[in-house]
Amino acid sequence: MTETQAELKFWGVRGGLPAPGAETAVFGGNSACIEIDCGDQIVVFDAGTGLRVLGQSLVARSPVRGDLLFSHTNFNRICGLPFFAAAFHPKNAFGFWCGHVPEEGSIEEVLTRLMTDPVFPVPIGIFNADLSFHDFQAGNSLEIGAIDVATMPITSGLPGTAYRLTCPSATICYACGIKPDSGLDTLVDFASGTDLLIMSLVGDNGPETDQLAMEIARDSGAGQLYLTDHGPTETDESLMERERKLQKTMPSFRLAREGETIDLTRLRQAAST
Repeated sequence: MTETQAELKFWGVRGGLPAPGAETAVFGGNSACIEIDCGDQIVVFDAGTGLRVLGQSLVARSPVRGDLLFSHTNFNRICGLPFFAAAFHPKNAFGFWCGHVPEEGSIEEVLTRLMTDPVFPVPIGIFNADLSFHDFQAGNSLEIGAIDVATMPITSGLPGTAYRLTCPSATICYACGIKPDSGLDTLVDFASGTDLLIMSLVGDNGPETDQLAMEIARDSGAGQLYLTDHGPTETDESLMERERKLQKTMPSFRLAREGETIDLTRLRQAAST
């Protein structure tokens, strides 16, 4: 991968809780985790159970410098951390970032409590990688290595943080847990002109919710829309049928699939032609 290239991979696309099994083999059963590989630096959105599989792939790529950006700290967004094999490699370095609400405590406190008996028998200190913890106020801009990251507070639905990541190859907006009747104009402005919009809306994932997601993508001028955080009861059959119906209205619409990789450089080039 050259310096100007970037790839994105979905390692987990389920919301709520994992849903492994024969009926979810196509879309996958792991919970939220997305990797953006910019060559000499990686950024990871959320640490659901998909982080376990990502960690296994990173072991072979060590030494690795990466940063994990949390949309919020509900259990399904952090439960993969204890099984993150790459964090045991002493030559690796990982930063953890969260625009948490004050009642939750710092991101270090949240992750430390996760890996404390009786919730988990092994403490976070078992990790040998160089770990750093970063709390910020959602709405502020961040500089993570060579990558610029804008943030937006999500104050309804599932309170947390949306991210707009700008790397040399593409701009990606990640906004999950959005309540359909609140803050949508702000999200449209935040996602304006992005090459890729990845989002989820809090609701029943019915036709009205999906239609609203398409309107947000259109109004923001996003080049490509992916919906993620599929409910644990949504099967491959139901998701494929849902996607087929939506693509009749918006051909560029997709439902995220675990294991799918996006060449972000080609995505931008395709959008400009």
